[in-house]
Amino acid sequence: MANLNNKKLKKLLKSKSRLKIEQNPDLLLDELIKSELFVPVIAIEDEIIDNETLNLQIGYFDEENGDRNIYLFTDTGEIEKAGYEIQSIAVKMNELTLILSQFDAEFNYIVINPYGINPYKLDFNEFLKKLN
Repeated sequence: MANLNNKKLKKLLKSKSRLKIEQNPDLLLDELIKSELFVPVIAIEDEIIDNETLNLQIGYFDEENGDRNIYLFTDTGEIEKAGYEIQSIAVKMNELTLILSQFDAEFNYIVINPYGINPYKLDFNEFLKKLN
């Protein structure tokens, strides 16, 4: 799995930058839109196309509090922090809305680096508005 270059985004996500983000939320959103992040996927086993291509679905996580979230990872190191194997693909964030529009389910948050030291929750609808 290739690593991605998200240095600016990772720097913004550090706790020192949180005040900057609170004062100017577009700062993070603008950088996020330019980014390519890893998104968990689930292979749908019964649906193999052309004998080679697996049909993949974006994985989402139902939290204990009832929230349904999409997890995004800035790099492979952040995926490894989960402590279990996560299959993922790299997706440009400006293309993610097309993928998510195929879901009937509603989501609460986009969570960036959910297992890391500085996870960041972003309201799902706010995320979609900015990308559209």
